[in-house]
Amino acid sequence: MNATKGMNVEEVRRMSAQLRDAAEEITRIEQELTRGLESVDWTGPDADRFRGQWSSEMVPAMQQIMTSVNELGESAERNAAEQESTSSN
Repeated sequence: MNATKGMNVEEVRRMSAQLRDAAEEITRIEQELTRGLESVDWTGPDADRFRGQWSSEMVPAMQQIMTSVNELGESAERNAAEQESTSSN
């Protein structure tokens, strides 16, 4: 039975960059949707409730996802750097 340990540093770095790019894309989407919601011609209690739910629930949830995805990308980069350092010794 063959077992592989370690990592392909370049692949992990590519994955890290993809994760960080995805975090930026999540931020861009959240901002675009917020701008769109602010510019839509909609008034009244339903509009207030909808906008309130967006700003109090959805925006923080998207920001948390963005933070988590970004942190995962940073963790992958750190792991790649540690692997590279260990492999070069």
